[in-house]
Amino acid sequence: MPELPEVETIRRDLEKTLAGDHAVSVEVFDRRLMSPREEARWNEILPGQAWQSFKRKGKYLWVELANQWRVGFHLRMTGQLIVRAHSRARLEHPRMMIRFASGKSLAFHDQRRFGEVWLLAPSNPWHSKTPLGPDALTELRRDEFVQIVKKRTTRIHPLLMNQRLLSGVGNIYAQEALFKAAIRPTRPGCRVTRLEASRLFETLQETLQTAITHRGSSSRNYRDAYGKVGSAQTLHSVYRKGGKPCPCCQGSLRATRVGGRGAVFCPQCQR
Repeated sequence: MPELPEVETIRRDLEKTLAGDHAVSVEVFDRRLMSPREEARWNEILPGQAWQSFKRKGKYLWVELANQWRVGFHLRMTGQLIVRAHSRARLEHPRMMIRFASGKSLAFHDQRRFGEVWLLAPSNPWHSKTPLGPDALTELRRDEFVQIVKKRTTRIHPLLMNQRLLSGVGNIYAQEALFKAAIRPTRPGCRVTRLEASRLFETLQETLQTAITHRGSSSRNYRDAYGKVGSAQTLHSVYRKGGKPCPCCQGSLRATRVGGRGAVFCPQCQR
């Protein structure tokens, strides 16, 4: 958390708010995030460069500058990117802050301090610890998804969250999509029929798009770029609802662990 819908919401907010603006300074408050030498490098490269293109793949977000350098972010568990209307606005313990010529500022908050930021030269490859599969919303094709599922013995719940196979899906939307597709999270991918896999592709797309429409799920730390909560959590059918009635059959939802991650499903509706 945040997952694809939350990162996409932030990307759109930043594009709407900061496109065409340019940074004037960078200030780092957490040396675990960046050394003084790296901070000085940011302050050499960023000033005067317009923030032009705001892009995302999976859970990664980056901005392309006028000089073709890129500013990248990986929010991981608790990262937040909050835009303030004025750079002197009160900030509560950000890890870093970027001030802009317009008077706005972009603060990177991260309670658990697992998030990462990068400044990449035009010649540098994209920074990711693992190769990313196709973006689950913008790059994934139905036939490709069916092949990914059918070729593997991995249980379907962790398979959906494997960023090497498809990027952007985490625990929330994997559980919700599987519930809508009536597939039990413990079923191996190879035992999911082609028809079921095709239906799961549709429910996954629908789940992600709906969450973006509702500006993400704020069940814990997530905030959009304006510091506001999303409302997609009000639509969750199973996530964090173990023991509660199934919204379809009214039977009791069951909580389990699959591949080391918690999962909630309906024993009656999901097979």
